[in-house]
Amino acid sequence: MTNALAESLTQLARDLDRMQAAWALIGGFAVSVWVEPRFTRDVDVCVLVDDDASAERTALELRNLGYTVTSVVEHEYRDRLATVRLVSPVSGGILVDLLFASSGIEPEIVTAATALEIVPGLVVPVAGPAELVVLKLLARDDDLRPQDAADLVALRPTLTEADVARVRDLSALVVARGFDRERDLVGLAHDYLHGR
Repeated sequence: MTNALAESLTQLARDLDRMQAAWALIGGFAVSVWVEPRFTRDVDVCVLVDDDASAERTALELRNLGYTVTSVVEHEYRDRLATVRLVSPVSGGILVDLLFASSGIEPEIVTAATALEIVPGLVVPVAGPAELVVLKLLARDDDLRPQDAADLVALRPTLTEADVARVRDLSALVVARGFDRERDLVGLAHDYLHGR
């Protein structure tokens, strides 16, 4: 992990905690907590908000703390503010993605997160393996995002029986809430859990 990446995560954690935001680390950084660490260029977090207005306030507050907003993504099917991409104010320009309504299971991800020490002296809430698997299955695009396939392979041996059940439940929940992006997420989860 680069110093800029660690410093960016540390700063973001402090800022979100000062804002009393409910959040969890996701993405490559979180995957590296559960499996062999891998290189990542950004910090991805899931932030729990009540609505788009709350998401916008969170992004605005971070902008006021020195973050630069570079893009905003709306969920194509749910007409919700899905993701805000920022550049950290820490030297090095690390990208920070805030996911508000990207998967529909943000409440479950944040609620189930485990507080873990990521770097010496920094304890943050980290999404569990089951939650990460569902997010990776939802985002997977072997042409544009080849790392997702590698992360899924790496995460498989970490799954407990409870995690397997949770992958099934969360996949169904994503679909039920209309965040499946027209993917057969339940089928993808089934195939993944059976080694396909």
